[in-house]
Amino acid sequence: MPALLLYLLFGQLLAWRILPAFRPAVKCWLGLVFGCVALMWMPCLFAFFTGFTVTAQYLALALAAVCSAALVPWKKAPALRSARPRLPRPGRSDLAGLLAALLATAFCGYLLLTHVLMPHEDGSLWVGQSTYGDLAMHLGFVESLYRQGQFPPEYSIFPGQILDYPFLVDAASASLRFFGLSLRMAVIVPSLAMLLGVFWGFWLLADKLIGRLTPTIAAWLLFVFNGGFGFFWFLSGKYSFHDLLTGFYVTPTNLVEEDLRWVNVICDMLIPQRTTMAGWFVGIAAIYLLITVLEKTMHGESCRRETVCLAVTAGSMPMIHTHSFLALGVLSGVWFFAWLGKARREGRAAALVKNYVLYGVICFALALPQLITWTFDAAGTGRLIWFNPGWVHGDTPWLLFWIINCGVVFCAMLPMLFFLRGDRLRLFLGAAALFALGNLVAFQPNPYDDNKLLYIWFMIADIQVCAWLWELLDRIKPRALAAAAGAALVVLGTLSGAMSLLREAVSEYQLFSRAQVEAADFITENTPADSLFLTAVTHVNPPAVLSGRNILCGPGLYLYYHGVDYTERESQVGRMFQDGEAFETYARVYGVDYVYISQTERSAYAVDMDYFTQNYPLIYDRDGISIFQIPT
Repeated sequence: MPALLLYLLFGQLLAWRILPAFRPAVKCWLGLVFGCVALMWMPCLFAFFTGFTVTAQYLALALAAVCSAALVPWKKAPALRSARPRLPRPGRSDLAGLLAALLATAFCGYLLLTHVLMPHEDGSLWVGQSTYGDLAMHLGFVESLYRQGQFPPEYSIFPGQILDYPFLVDAASASLRFFGLSLRMAVIVPSLAMLLGVFWGFWLLADKLIGRLTPTIAAWLLFVFNGGFGFFWFLSGKYSFHDLLTGFYVTPTNLVEEDLRWVNVICDMLIPQRTTMAGWFVGIAAIYLLITVLEKTMHGESCRRETVCLAVTAGSMPMIHTHSFLALGVLSGVWFFAWLGKARREGRAAALVKNYVLYGVICFALALPQLITWTFDAAGTGRLIWFNPGWVHGDTPWLLFWIINCGVVFCAMLPMLFFLRGDRLRLFLGAAALFALGNLVAFQPNPYDDNKLLYIWFMIADIQVCAWLWELLDRIKPRALAAAAGAALVVLGTLSGAMSLLREAVSEYQLFSRAQVEAADFITENTPADSLFLTAVTHVNPPAVLSGRNILCGPGLYLYYHGVDYTERESQVGRMFQDGEAFETYARVYGVDYVYISQTERSAYAVDMDYFTQNYPLIYDRDGISIFQIPT
């Protein structure tokens, strides 16, 4: 925890020192972002030379401490000393935004505590509905980085393949492991900081673009409790309340058989998908800074500091979350051309181009090495980018699909388009470009993952819709009727999300049994950190997830959607368990050190136990789990 606090202190000092014109709430929020970005990146900079080791961690801490000391205003100017200035008192919107963000983060804290390796009395570890799948992958990345220290890292679930999945949020958790946090808390603690930043940042962005408290509240609620009209399937009786509370993904925002795919951001994006959480955390800050640069440029004000902050923030993003980096790039390009005509008319074109050049040069100087090292390796194989018109609308007509999924926001957006003018239209053009891109091109083998682009569209559309709707409501008399209409719209737009959140709060599933936890403890204490294990191709994998060891082949649940060609090795795993001759051949090829056999392996393959018992030493045999050591 002291290490995390030092990074956060550095972020606060940086934001307050270089962005003095921003109001305190914005500086505190941006300081939170800058501090967490430093936690993700600083150890990695040294890890290229030292490996991801304790040495890299302390060098990064030393750098953060030196930078923090340099940012402290040790001497006050005489004028400031005599004037004895005070910070401006926060307005109602800033206080309301902080309170809303803290409440949402507290709820997410409860979800994290119950959804991230929740220990039960019998020694088993439990998760929730949303974390049953993706969490195991992230835990494995964290633990393998911490235990093995290889950098740049390879897939611990597919050794030999560079880890080109955005891993920096897991690297941040791995860094905290070096300072005493358990695997569970190393995931939860930074997640809480980033979740606070997402909720607070969206409020501040909405407040910046709307400038009024009530529609800002509405936009924030429609984002946090997002959902379409899926609640009708439950109120009509097709699905029961019992189905909602007990079924596995039977919710009004995630019901594939009914083409309900616009999932709630907390349930299915922020809690289980750590890279998306980190990407939105940094991406919302970058969007806020980009809009600030555009505003100041058009007003003829100097914005070099804001531009540099924007460029460095954007340049840090590719390996934090590539989709968010892509979304920011689309917004930046569209908004440049959207504002260029206005800039020419007002004599600001040269300033706009100058600021964009500064932004682009710094951003790509930072981003290009990441893209070359990691992203282009995957995209260049043709595994990730393909034409996919219609996103995932299934059998439902495309327009109806979006109406039932996005509900109030999409329905109101359609008439709003006819009334957009000026800067509001320019702003929406960037969002519209993201919507079009997400509906035409897939950037992963799983086209559903384009929702990471589409939710950035939704954030901007949601804010603009609420600004427009409340302007209409202002014309309604009496005011009580307008207030009732606004409340009804918010209820319609949040009911499906609220029902999904209720389901998520009560969900619980066992991920690892006591026997699996004990076997993982044995592996951690008695095998080298870089050992290679032969296990079943499954995501519930104690050696990989809880011990951070390499396994020969992980599940397609992860590898396929990351563009990794794993099919040949997967078939070899089955042959190795069933055929001693095949095992001898492939064990030498890959350098297998241990064989892990549990009920999972026995159920998946016709395991030749006699072969392993007769040929290799049995170093662990308890509760149906056997581990054989393969001599080198």
